[in-house]
Amino acid sequence: MSKNIEKYLNAKKIDISEWEKVASAALKDLSLKDLNKQIDKDLKIKPLYTSADEEDDYSHSSRRGLKSEINEFMPWYICTTVDHHNDPKILNGRILGELERGSNSVELSFFEINTLDKILNNVDLSIAPVFIRDINYSKEKILNYIDFIKNKNKDVMGGYEIDPFASNFWLEEFSKNSNNNIINYKEIKVFHDKINSEFENINIVNFDGSLWNELGANTSEEIELLALSFLKFYENHQSKNQNEKSINITVSANTDFFTSISKIRALRIIFNNIFKYLDFNGKLNITSRSSSKILFEKDPWVNQLRITTAALASAIGGSNKIICNNITHKLGQAPDFIKRLTRNTHIILQEESRISRVQDPSGGSFYIEKLTNEIARNVWKNIKEKEKNGGIVSLIKSKDFINSLKNSRNEYKNNILEKKLIKVGENSYKDPDLNPINVKPFENSSI
Repeated sequence: MSKNIEKYLNAKKIDISEWEKVASAALKDLSLKDLNKQIDKDLKIKPLYTSADEEDDYSHSSRRGLKSEINEFMPWYICTTVDHHNDPKILNGRILGELERGSNSVELSFFEINTLDKILNNVDLSIAPVFIRDINYSKEKILNYIDFIKNKNKDVMGGYEIDPFASNFWLEEFSKNSNNNIINYKEIKVFHDKINSEFENINIVNFDGSLWNELGANTSEEIELLALSFLKFYENHQSKNQNEKSINITVSANTDFFTSISKIRALRIIFNNIFKYLDFNGKLNITSRSSSKILFEKDPWVNQLRITTAALASAIGGSNKIICNNITHKLGQAPDFIKRLTRNTHIILQEESRISRVQDPSGGSFYIEKLTNEIARNVWKNIKEKEKNGGIVSLIKSKDFINSLKNSRNEYKNNILEKKLIKVGENSYKDPDLNPINVKPFENSSI
């Protein structure tokens, strides 16, 4: 072993031209430039990165999310989405079942007013945080949630995951039922400040990039919209004697492995720069959710490979909480064995991959460091430009912006239909021996 290490350390550096000759010969009718790939608007990647791509670390390592202590036993919250049931007792049983079998937090998509006591019966919120992600929220539901929390101890955790800008925009684009109780972001801030002043670990607001991703935002746009939303929501903050505020951010993770890692790292750079610029005492909590755009109906088993790739990228990027959608996400409620499969994806990553023992597994990769810088630089430039033109409020009223998101969604669908974008099981390499999964339809049809 020692001889091999010495041989490696004393090895001569290989001239890049030697690689280029070998690669060019292997490509035959193609050139090396043909391997360059456009992964996003204004973002390109090439087949090889070297020390020549290194740049000064202008972000002061904020990208790395370094921690003074590493909890290798729980490096991130395993957050399981629990399918809604109209019977609060059955829903409670589902929640307790997830927590007893390996999850350490859960996410609910819906609740009826005055049912939270039954739904969360025997759930210790000081140990296992519960998050409500009811996109079709109402003022009555928020008040009901606040009343429920007020009867709990001060150390409870969780929150009502409302994006004050993306949620309403998402509903306008996708919801079949109009929400007549849309709340202005200023009203949401009043609720948020009220509950946050009493409960340190409860938040009403979560800036949700996965919603923007579903609407059609690309990698850079997702971070831009999160940053612009934050800037508007906290535009009148007071910096003097300010207590540390926990800022919850959700990003989408997909099968573009290295881009998903770089996006999380670039997100830290952007928000740390914003915090410094505003003299804002903020602590960033990043949730990573597997994008709904990587999940398909025809062969749901292949979805497991996509979810695992997204989860691994999220873990390497250093997310505080990871949500893996079930492989039946596009079909209906997940059977018990599918729920177990989803939980085990987390558990294997946490307990067998040893990722949790490394502070920054991707640090030092020429490719990831370069891509992180390019995303951050591109995003920062666009944020400044969009802020000058009215920020997030002006943007979501812009027809050009709305049309660009729609065009992006349509282009993605068309690329799959025309097989310009290969999706195994969906438009190519279909399994001749399909093993269908029997599912029940979702019970909550409020959206």
